[in-house]
Amino acid sequence: MTKRIAVTAAAISLALTATAASAFQCPTLIKQGKDAAATMKADDPKVKQATAKLDEAQKLHSEGKHAESVKAANDALAMLGVKK
Repeated sequence: MTKRIAVTAAAISLALTATAASAFQCPTLIKQGKDAAATMKADDPKVKQATAKLDEAQKLHSEGKHAESVKAANDALAMLGVKK
């Protein structure tokens, strides 16, 4: 029983650490995307689409949905052709 509690506690700790790591990653990815978009033509459809995706990523980050925010930001970076 004690071993089971320890394993559960370790799993919860790992999950919380992963969420915290994602929380710190979101703003960095969003900034990277916005900086890249700023060097491109604003009227380019790809840039507009990527900027909208970055806005979505920011909203998701603000709502605490960090995994979704990271995915949206990474999608935007891919649209912009930014290599990580």
